[in-house]
Amino acid sequence: MGKKENDRICVELYDKYADRLYAYGISLGFDKEVLHDAIHDVFLNLLLKKNQLKDIRNIRCYLFRSFYNKLMDFKRKKRGEGNMEEVLDLHMTVSVSDKLIDTEYEGRLKKILESMLDKLSPMQKNAVYMRYMYEMEYSEIAEILNVTQHAVRKFVSKGLGKLRDKKDDIIL
Repeated sequence: MGKKENDRICVELYDKYADRLYAYGISLGFDKEVLHDAIHDVFLNLLLKKNQLKDIRNIRCYLFRSFYNKLMDFKRKKRGEGNMEEVLDLHMTVSVSDKLIDTEYEGRLKKILESMLDKLSPMQKNAVYMRYMYEMEYSEIAEILNVTQHAVRKFVSKGLGKLRDKKDDIIL
């Protein structure tokens, strides 16, 4: 592939994935500036390593893992070198259509769902979010979180179990 072809591919990937990465980062509780910097770094690294593009088997997984690692690096720097559980202690938020957030019912539902997600461990939150918001395969999530597929299945299963136990909190 020539330089122009690699640059075009990087631009197409940015157009396709930047908004998805941003939404994922927002759901993890990061602020806009950090997310823009992380996305910029991910695609800059991709451009710098463009000769290695052909070696990437799953570009979505590669981009999400790179982005996730950038965000974890930011958390480590901000908190010092604390343990990984502290670094992974992220706050998930639930995105509900802007039109519906204004209603009292939707606002209350959003708070209940966020409260339910806060009951999950950081790894459970991440696994459930990636599995159901981005419809990622267990193998992709395992690669992003740097754990085994078995561990991801366990995180998702236990996370969903906890959410089912808390479903009675939702009064419709």
